[in-house]
Amino acid sequence: MTEAMRQAELQRIDTLTVAEAVAYVNRLVSRLNRSDCSEEERNNGVELLGRLTERVRFLNITLEPVIYRTV
Repeated sequence: MTEAMRQAELQRIDTLTVAEAVAYVNRLVSRLNRSDCSEEERNNGVELLGRLTERVRFLNITLEPVIYRTV
């Protein structure tokens, strides 16, 4: 995910309905948990998740630490 894509996604998040935000979180977490996700993508994804959590307060998003996936 490039910087321009990340900025576009951050702006898009502000227009999502609650149902769309929940679906977006599911897709994003799935993408972040893939083994081929780069560190930059992961950092951008975490920022997006933070924005989503601010937008939809009831979302309880937790990502397992990377170390658990590599062990």
